[in-house]
Amino acid sequence: MDTKRLEAFLKVVDLGSVTRAANVLNVAQPALSQQIASLEAEFKKQLLIRSTRGVTPTEAGQILYRYAQMVQRQIEEARRSILDSGAAVSGNVTVGLAPLSTASLIAPALLREVRSRFPGIVLNIFDSFGVTLSEMTLKGRMDMAVLYGDAPVRGLSYTPLFDEPFYLVAPPAFDIGSTNETTIWVSELSKLDLVLPARESYLRQAIERACSEAGVRARVVAEIHALPTLATAVLEGMAATVLPWPIASTLLVGMKPVIRRIASASASLPMSLGIPDNVALSDAAFAVYGVLNEQIQALKARWPADHRESL
Repeated sequence: MDTKRLEAFLKVVDLGSVTRAANVLNVAQPALSQQIASLEAEFKKQLLIRSTRGVTPTEAGQILYRYAQMVQRQIEEARRSILDSGAAVSGNVTVGLAPLSTASLIAPALLREVRSRFPGIVLNIFDSFGVTLSEMTLKGRMDMAVLYGDAPVRGLSYTPLFDEPFYLVAPPAFDIGSTNETTIWVSELSKLDLVLPARESYLRQAIERACSEAGVRARVVAEIHALPTLATAVLEGMAATVLPWPIASTLLVGMKPVIRRIASASASLPMSLGIPDNVALSDAAFAVYGVLNEQIQALKARWPADHRESL
């Protein structure tokens, strides 16, 4: 099979438009359409659904997309290996770290270790909102991702890492009962003004699910994505927030905030390391995979038995 046709198919699916893909590939639109038609004839299946809003892959098209990604990446790796034969491990590696998660704390150490041990690797780290890590990994735009959840989507395999419990983090002036308490009931949490990330955040979804199960609603007074702004809201006594303990201890050390683990099974989520299950990691990605696991284990080893001891 002509790999150029697969490249054209990938570009059409990525851009959702034959016209845009033709412009990017610098080919005539009729020629690109003919390439797609020849693929459909070869597989005897319709691969794309065409409409006035663009094109989307059929079920057969989604299958071909995954395998075409694998072929393209293997060709790129073969080309790089041939060109760099005898050289140290090198290449581009993209890693996703779920935002507002404990995993996001390892970004500096991960970058430092990769630069020290594998200077030929160019590391790209995504740890911001607006990026669907599992989707990017599935589509081959990301080599691996530490994300919330333990039920892998089709095309990804998950390695469980740890459970991430969520904690209320409130200003010292907030009246939340006895200082000897270590937990807070969801019914009490719902009485506080909260600043939380937007609804697409897994953390936000977990808190709202816990509130729904308790028959109450979270009193969200502002939606904030940036950690420094969340910390400022708490530091200045404007509102409370919800964070994993390691994030709270890093941001608010020395402040002595009110920290309470939320007493609900829903206020905790598993974290997993996801990688594509239909393509082997490149040498560079495999090297980063090893460093990433090391940093996660090192982070876990620093957690005290009682999280509050570090605050």
